[in-house]
Amino acid sequence: MLSDRQHFLLGVMLTSLSVMLYREYTYTSPIIKTETIVHLVSDPIIRGNFELESNEINSSLNKSKLKHLLIYVNALCDEYGVDYGMVKAVIQTESNWNHRAISSVGAMGLMQILPETAMSEFNTHKNDLFDPYINVTVGIKYLSHLNNHFGDMESTLTAYSHGPTVTRKYSQNYIKNNFYVKRVYKNL
Repeated sequence: MLSDRQHFLLGVMLTSLSVMLYREYTYTSPIIKTETIVHLVSDPIIRGNFELESNEINSSLNKSKLKHLLIYVNALCDEYGVDYGMVKAVIQTESNWNHRAISSVGAMGLMQILPETAMSEFNTHKNDLFDPYINVTVGIKYLSHLNNHFGDMESTLTAYSHGPTVTRKYSQNYIKNNFYVKRVYKNL
């Protein structure tokens, strides 16, 4: 008989493995290290925080899946050098934690990924963007890519929302004070 902790760890690892194997084309960079996930779920303080966070977030996902997703997001953030709190703020801003959200321009899922961006940048099909694990993987990788290119969070967030091409044309004043950056920071 598995303990609650072992059952939880097994669930997280199986979820991550199934996403990785079924949707391998979304992973063009190294996969999350097993040690990272083991550390996250074995530390009772951290594990308790994911439980608490999942209970505080009003989401279209059930609490158990949301908790596993938060652990997964945390590990991805660690892997790609993206701030975990910032990703949660982007999700809150973009979809209000509704994994089935669709914007007026066709952006989809938790992180409101445009199908064209998902396909051109990460070879991820439109049909996969409602899968919360795929959606956050693409979103976090895209934030990491943008941050590596722009180098500061305001420009990264502006590029995430407005597109990287047009962001290069904006003044620093606009980048630091635009509505999207303010909304994300408000959700931090």
